[in-house]
Amino acid sequence: MPKKNDKNSAEELVIQYLKKNKNLLLDYPELLDVLNFPNQIKGSGKIIDLNAYRSKKIKNDYDQIKKQMSEILKAGSSHIASQKRILKTSLKVLNTKSLTKLIDVIVKDLGSLLVCDIVNCFFTNNKLTHNSLSQIDNKIASSYFRNNRQVNLNQNPKGILIFFPNKSKNIKSYILLKINYILDSFIVALGSKNSGKFSVDQQVDLINYLINIIEIKLKDFLIK
Repeated sequence: MPKKNDKNSAEELVIQYLKKNKNLLLDYPELLDVLNFPNQIKGSGKIIDLNAYRSKKIKNDYDQIKKQMSEILKAGSSHIASQKRILKTSLKVLNTKSLTKLIDVIVKDLGSLLVCDIVNCFFTNNKLTHNSLSQIDNKIASSYFRNNRQVNLNQNPKGILIFFPNKSKNIKSYILLKINYILDSFIVALGSKNSGKFSVDQQVDLINYLINIIEIKLKDFLIK
C-alpha cells in the first residue's frame, strides 16, 4: 500500500507537469470527460465555467459526426448510382451481336461510364482490326498490370506518353483497363483533364465486375 508521502509526491509531479504544459486540455479535450473539476477556484471565489466548454466540445463532436454521416450517405448514394450505370453498360455488352459491336461498346461506352475526356483502345495482336484499335506490344502492356491485376491507377507519367501519344499534354490523370481475349489483351486507356479524377486509392470493384462481363462476352464470340 503506497504511503501518504508517496501520494503527495506523485500529485506534486502531476501539478508541476500541468504547470509546464498549460495547453494540455486543449491538446487532449477528451480528458474533460473523465476528470472532475470544482465549481470555483478554492479561496478566490472565481467561478469556473467548464460546462460551457464541455457543451461547445459536445456540439463540435456532434457536428463532426453529422459531417461524417453525411459523407457516408453521399458515398452510398454515389455507389448506387455507379451500380446502375455499370448494370446498364453490362446489359449493353451482353446484348451485342458481334465482336465489332462489342469493341464499339468498349471504346464508346466506357468513356461515358467513367466520364473521361479521352479514350484510346489497344490490342496486343495485329490480327484483329477495328477503326478504334491501335496495336501495342504485349510486353509493354503487361508491364502495367502486375500480379494479375486488370486495373491500373498508378499514374505513371510514362503511361501518358504511351497510351495518349497525341493528347499527352492534356492528360492529368488516367486509368488503364486490361481485358483478356484468348492469349491477347485489349488495353483501354481512359484519360481525364482533371488531375484529381483518378488516383491509386480509388475502389475498382465495380470496374473489375464490368471487365469480367466483357471477357465472358468475348469468350461467347470465340465459341461461335
